[in-house]
Amino acid sequence: MMHPRSRHRVAYRLALSFAALLSSACDRGPQAVSGLQCEPHPSDIATLDFAEAFVPLEPLVFRTSDPNPVLSARTLSVSPSGQLLLVDSRSFNLKVADSEGRVIQVIGGEGEGPGEFTALMDAVFLRDDRILALDAGRVLATLFDTTGEVLNAFQLEDQLDPRAVVAMDKSSFLIGGMVTTPGEGNDMARIYSLDGTTTDSFLPADQLLFDTQMIVDGVWGVALPGGTVALGLDVTAAIHLFSETGAHICTQASEPPRWSQLLPRDDPVAMDQATREWIRQATITIGAAYASGRLYRQYRSSAEDGVSLLAEYDADLNLRNVYTSLPGRLVGGGGETLFILGDESRDDTRVLRYRASQRE
Repeated sequence: MMHPRSRHRVAYRLALSFAALLSSACDRGPQAVSGLQCEPHPSDIATLDFAEAFVPLEPLVFRTSDPNPVLSARTLSVSPSGQLLLVDSRSFNLKVADSEGRVIQVIGGEGEGPGEFTALMDAVFLRDDRILALDAGRVLATLFDTTGEVLNAFQLEDQLDPRAVVAMDKSSFLIGGMVTTPGEGNDMARIYSLDGTTTDSFLPADQLLFDTQMIVDGVWGVALPGGTVALGLDVTAAIHLFSETGAHICTQASEPPRWSQLLPRDDPVAMDQATREWIRQATITIGAAYASGRLYRQYRSSAEDGVSLLAEYDADLNLRNVYTSLPGRLVGGGGETLFILGDESRDDTRVLRYRASQRE
């Protein structure tokens, strides 16, 4: 059986080829958002040490010797009741843990049956503690009840290579990934209802796609208070603020400190060594979460020795601070807590927990 990483690489190459077909076949340019700009970043953004601004809490330690070991933590979601949902893409399942990190439930597994996954990409708690999981391999979203039983499955027929799922409310969710419906091939997000209906797609693909005929970035999204959602593309600095219906509110277009924007290549080609070198010139978003009244986005150079930074925004997408020396990869947030994936070893997987120690 194909390893999930190999399967994802195959899907990624197909996405690149298909995106080229979409770009050449589409008879309209990229849709423009409303043009409204959020307040630009001030020029004197403070750069602080992460350890001096955040208080460490007791880490969550998941040992490989446990009956249900957590082998990876791709993303983490916090339920309204305080439970933790870890997307374990290496195990092809979801781990539900209590607030102390004890795994109390395992949902799914590798396969193509009900409640199983072929390429587990993301999952979130809905506001009533039900769970929605995204299988990128089958382009399928599955709804589970609080006991882990399958309630429904939604075939995402109009999307290519879905990457992220965001809970909007009790009855709708957002999927980030290339939308391929004829006439809507330029968009990167779509809101689905749990009754099976959809709204219009939105979040136009960045100009990079149309200049290069390649998808070189994923989509990330975070639900904010008041029903709004922040959406962005991994290799672009802009953050777009949308309403719960997909209406554009404003775009934060200012680049955070030390962001290096990827520019189009003169000669677009398939995913070869030259293209990989081209992508390594970019800064990419590697994690985003909401906690303590702030939106956090972790970014770094895509080079192997790239420096990792954490940008902190308020709910209006005003950049407040940038933090250096992060202890790992940001995987989630909830309440007052940020969750950061620390060491993953043969013996255990550590999820670090931090709380902001001060506020402006």
